[in-house]
Amino acid sequence: MRYWILPVLLLSTVVFAHNTTALANSATEVADTPDLATTPEQTVATLWRALSHEPGVAADVTSLKTIFHPDAVVFGATYKDGQPQLSQRKATDFLQKMAEAKPKGFYECEVSRQLVQHDLFATVYSVVESRTDKNAKAADFVGVNSIQLYKADAGWQILSLYYHVSRPELPLPLGTGKSGHCLS
Repeated sequence: MRYWILPVLLLSTVVFAHNTTALANSATEVADTPDLATTPEQTVATLWRALSHEPGVAADVTSLKTIFHPDAVVFGATYKDGQPQLSQRKATDFLQKMAEAKPKGFYECEVSRQLVQHDLFATVYSVVESRTDKNAKAADFVGVNSIQLYKADAGWQILSLYYHVSRPELPLPLGTGKSGHCLS
């Protein structure tokens, strides 16, 4: 009757050893990935940093993939010939486009941010100046952004991004922000 103990102990040792190896592999995988965004502010700062790039270089898509939820969507509003144009696409399609190297540089400077957070939900209203020359005093264009985030296992991730490129004649309230002075 007591002989059943030995096989149970051996089996549990094998299971324990397997789980320890899985944990070690899991820790290695986490160490090989970019840092998880532990706050909504970090996620938004990563967004603007990762979209910015030098001439002839693509955006930092590796970082962008970590902050966009797999089912995220991106809406964009611009003006063409004075008429508003609204586009919508999956974030995966947006990221694919960002992976292409561009001949001109692109530099995002977030000058104002308002954050509202509750539990696992956050929304951010952000004013961003965009330049093709990072040393230019004046922005090429300015936009407002609405970003909805969810705290998933992978950290704070963007569920939706809505950017709206403003018309130059419309003033944008910056709160305590100042043109040309990036938040991060």
